[in-house]
Amino acid sequence: MNETWIKRMLLASAAWNITGAATSLADPVQHFSQMYTVTPAADDALLMFFYRCTWINVLAWGLAYLLAALWPQSRKAVLTAGAAGKAAYFVACAALFSTDVGRPLVLVFGLGDLLMAALFVWALLSQGRRERHGAWAAA
Repeated sequence: MNETWIKRMLLASAAWNITGAATSLADPVQHFSQMYTVTPAADDALLMFFYRCTWINVLAWGLAYLLAALWPQSRKAVLTAGAAGKAAYFVACAALFSTDVGRPLVLVFGLGDLLMAALFVWALLSQGRRERHGAWAAA
């Protein structure tokens, strides 16, 4: 994967995370109705705290992807951590879906993150090849 496509992928991932976080934070009731077969109690302050913290974290990762798109030096760390996190998120989505608490949309978004994790790994491997070839050329 070349630099242009890595940058585009990171920008798309930033948009994916920022959009998901913004819409989930803006309307938790809609989020729960679309994604899950159960609705939490409206007065469950602890659950809502963790819900907000989760989506704030997703928003922060979206900003990290945006920054990595703009600052290539940060890409290796962001892509590595992002690939691990997105793969783990897929596993969590698949597990929730298997309990019948998660609606099919949960699995769809989990698969989207799994695809991004695979693209992140591809980008990392491509960067590694470029670094090795650059090192050989300089030797």
